[in-house]
Amino acid sequence: MKSKLWGAGLIAGAAYVAYDRLRKRTPLEGSYADAPTKILIVGGGFGGLAAARELTRTLGGSEDVGVALLDQVNYTTFWPMVPSVIPRNVEVRHVAHSIRRIFAPLGVEFFQEKVTGVNFEAHEAKTDNGSFPYDYLILAPGSRTAFFGTPGAEENAIDIKSLRNALRVRGHVIDRFEEAERLRGELPEGLLTFVFVGGGATGVEAVADTHDLIFDVLKADYPNVDFGEVRLVLVNASDHILQGIDPSLMHAATRRLASQRVEVINNAKAREVRPEAVVLSDGRTIPARTTVWAAGIEPSPLVKSLDVVKDHRGRILVDEFLSVKGRAGVYAAGDCISIDRDGPPVPALAQAAEQEGKRAALNLAAEIKGEAPVPFRYRSLGQLVDLGEGSALIDILGARTSGRIGALIWRGIYLYELGYNLNRAQVLADWIIDLFARPDTYKLFEDGDSPTTAGG
Repeated sequence: MKSKLWGAGLIAGAAYVAYDRLRKRTPLEGSYADAPTKILIVGGGFGGLAAARELTRTLGGSEDVGVALLDQVNYTTFWPMVPSVIPRNVEVRHVAHSIRRIFAPLGVEFFQEKVTGVNFEAHEAKTDNGSFPYDYLILAPGSRTAFFGTPGAEENAIDIKSLRNALRVRGHVIDRFEEAERLRGELPEGLLTFVFVGGGATGVEAVADTHDLIFDVLKADYPNVDFGEVRLVLVNASDHILQGIDPSLMHAATRRLASQRVEVINNAKAREVRPEAVVLSDGRTIPARTTVWAAGIEPSPLVKSLDVVKDHRGRILVDEFLSVKGRAGVYAAGDCISIDRDGPPVPALAQAAEQEGKRAALNLAAEIKGEAPVPFRYRSLGQLVDLGEGSALIDILGARTSGRIGALIWRGIYLYELGYNLNRAQVLADWIIDLFARPDTYKLFEDGDSPTTAGG
């Protein structure tokens, strides 16, 4: 029954891809260099790409407007699926996709450039290779991992906020088992202990997927390793994991982690991360050769350098129209912003960044056309949390479920959300193969090498 269900999904996915490629688009006709009106987007994440798509939809066919996007890498990452790379549930090439190929049918130009600053008076974005003039600017540079000044964290922990680092986690875990297989006898203390710092969705997903890597993928390949010595620890600063999730789903996640032998330590922070141990704020020291950091985010270095009004956390302050305060013609979207308005804060989620990018583009287009802007209103579509093979938490518009049904819904939704003409049929094929065969245990690349599939 399961194979028939996935087979039907494979056919449906292939049909959707064919339909998606046949749809007609009206691209932007203006060249960025020559267009009278230049719109520059900084950042190729969810917010920046959503803005580019919306500008094409709104201004498509115009020769008077040129749109360009700058990013220091030439690929975009589908962040919600990054932790699932750890057990190799999905090919890396499906999580990272070429920005150029996304923009080809849109008429948006892409330049692989690291933006180092913005001269707002001169209307120029500065890069390592020169400057890019603009008439209108959308800032969406995203965020980076926050270590909160924890001694040793940046040097000794692997942060999970990148596809490359998810692959590093995978490789690091495999190295520990290679060492254990070679030693065979008494193992060094903490060799098979894996500590994850951060009890939010990313930390929970990372520890669950690492469990799958160890017990579902690696176990049969290391006959001389006592897997009873494996210890998975999740360090959580609050009194329960997954803050903001419906309590029933939070309890379901807690039970799932317990069944996976994941030790959850609540009301504790990492006070220090050493190469061979993690010291907690409650005084405990956990011997561990592997620490994964998923404890928070902060604005990128670019945001810190910008001469704009910021909130107490260093994020760009924007008004209800997503216009940067005190900077005419400049908009911002994504994790780097704080909206100055009444109401609850907008969470740092992919869906929020997409909605902000879309609204920023629409209000920018309205400014060009002399129309009135529309205030941004965040609409939560729910949350999805992967709990490893065969289980996920789903909360979509108030409809909640977990377990195997949740896992099927999780895959279906993310299959749709991958978008950008990614080959959904290939993703489905990879998942179907995983039903019948164990993923391989090779390391995709060594430290210091680059993932060869990134960038399409």
